[in-house]
Amino acid sequence: MSSLVKPDLSGVALLCDLNRHNSQIRFPQHPFAGCVDDLLPGSCATADLLRRSALLWHDGRLDEGLRYAATATDVKCEENHDLCALAPLWHVGLLTKARKLEDGWRVLNSLGARKGDPEAQRTTATSHIIRGELLFATGRVDDALTEVKAGLRIAERCGARPLRPAGYVVMAHSALRRADMRACAHLVDKLTGEALLGYFGQAAGAWVTAQVAEARNGVDSAAGLIAGIVTNPFVLRQLLVSEPAAASWLVRAAGMLGAHDLAKEAVAAAEVAATENPGLSVIRGAASHAAGLLESDPVKLCEAANLYPDQWCGASAKEDMATLLAERRTERDNTIRILESALGAYTAVGATRDASRVVNKLREFGVRRGAIRAAEREGDLPHGLTNTEFAVAELVSQGHTNNEVGRQLFISRHTVACHLKKVYQKMSVASRVELAASWKSMRPMLEGNWVTKPT
Repeated sequence: MSSLVKPDLSGVALLCDLNRHNSQIRFPQHPFAGCVDDLLPGSCATADLLRRSALLWHDGRLDEGLRYAATATDVKCEENHDLCALAPLWHVGLLTKARKLEDGWRVLNSLGARKGDPEAQRTTATSHIIRGELLFATGRVDDALTEVKAGLRIAERCGARPLRPAGYVVMAHSALRRADMRACAHLVDKLTGEALLGYFGQAAGAWVTAQVAEARNGVDSAAGLIAGIVTNPFVLRQLLVSEPAAASWLVRAAGMLGAHDLAKEAVAAAEVAATENPGLSVIRGAASHAAGLLESDPVKLCEAANLYPDQWCGASAKEDMATLLAERRTERDNTIRILESALGAYTAVGATRDASRVVNKLREFGVRRGAIRAAEREGDLPHGLTNTEFAVAELVSQGHTNNEVGRQLFISRHTVACHLKKVYQKMSVASRVELAASWKSMRPMLEGNWVTKPT
């Protein structure tokens, strides 16, 4: 097994305590784990370049890692190592993290012209998941899910278990964007299972788990994970060069917890990442975004919105900037304009949950926009429920209070109560307990694909 891809599983951090991570481990699991070649330094030029690329990425130097990955793609492996054949996909994966999306598509599309014999199953599965990551970063959520699910099916058949976490992270982020909390919980359970089996080595997995905890039960429920991520330099460095939205989320969450030291630590780490990756505008944007939140500086948030190369991150910076400007009466018109711009970007990338939040903010200024529904189902719903009633029933059956349901669906608790009353009438139940029992009995019928549609 290559030193590039094989970690010491005894040191893999579990979700319950990231600080137990062994700082001496240089290579957490990633999708290329499991290749049979022993690619120690010097085994071939391509392997050595890949090893250097991975070292740099794990150390927070994505810019340099990209350079080595690009060179590895162009160097032919004379010994036909399995891992070396994946060099172009590794390159695409890093380009996606750097949000060099056009370059990612260029490299990915060039692979089709160079393919000869059918790829091995592991390579095919990896290709699907890497393509899914790129599609998600581009904002094509439906297409991303299709690719990831295809990759996971193939990975299951060929026993490529280390591919699962990367796929689950994309799926969990997609579910978060659509306010599909049941899917989020299911995917976090899967990620936790991979951790216990030694396959959870990605900082992104810990971060998405924290996001889901915050979305479902409030920021206090994610406090331990947030502290674990921020105070673990290894995890934080890798996260900041893998997920551009992480820095601002950590600062925002730490602020809500009143953990200002954690917020400052996250900002400092983001600024170091920006210094070490001067050629990547996405990391410089993330640092400006985090600093703008910490310092309540709309100028830095505007700078971040202009630096970000992808729509979702840009919309997030705009929303935060509008939140600051909303405190100034003279900025009312400007605030509305910025919120509407953020809403358009969120809608374009299928971010239902975020769009709903911005719609509610606009309503506070007397500006009404069409409501954005949470996760919806294709086809007829049971008992004649509307999509909103279905979402309310689903969350209530999981034991959530009206306040918690309202927070997740971005509606008031009074609106939740009205929808719940209609659910009771349509389903002929009289209490939350009866609803939960009835919902459980319908579970096989409720399984299926979720889609998101505007009203």
